Amino acid sequence: MPNQVNEILLADLRREFTAMGSCVVVEFGKLKPQQDLEIRGQMRDAGVRYRVVRGRLAVKAFAGLGIDMDAAFSGRCAVAIAKKEGAIQAAKILRDWIKKTKDAPISIKGGVVEGTAYTGALAATIADLPDRNTVNSMLVGALSGPARSLASLVSAVAGGMARCIQARVDQAGGAAGAAPEGGAS
Repeated sequence: MPNQVNEILLADLRREFTAMGSCVVVEFGKLKPQQDLEIRGQMRDAGVRYRVVRGRLAVKAFAGLGIDMDAAFSGRCAVAIAKKEGAIQAAKILRDWIKKTKDAPISIKGGVVEGTAYTGALAATIADLPDRNTVNSMLVGALSGPARSLASLVSAVAGGMARCIQARVDQAGGAAGAAPEGGAS
């Protein structure tokens, strides 16, 4: 019977890991029930599924996808599974929770973002990764900066030329055919 249960759990993990966009692996120690509820609530609000897993089965499920996550699964583990790059938000939530909690019994051990595995020391950097909207904004800013500078330069050249022509006209005695000031009509 236990083998059948493990096979069902493994198949479920494979299905979930195949459908996910990203995930964060968390090792937790003596987590109090209130702390667990707080973390789960924050994850749920962010649209992230938080689930306790058997490390050995999770490693097999990731191996089936060609991702080596063996180093991330030690001790009691949970996985925060998200769509697209939602694991970045989950990692930020966990990082902030760890910072505000004294002697936090939880640590980020690994993760997968867009097919790239992060384990060990790199796992903590998942929270520092920019999300897709931030990267798009940075890219637009980088591309529009030179175009804006070119437009300013072209405008400055045309404006300078217009001022030079106006100065030449003023120096020559005014515009030809201009009506005299205060003249009768």
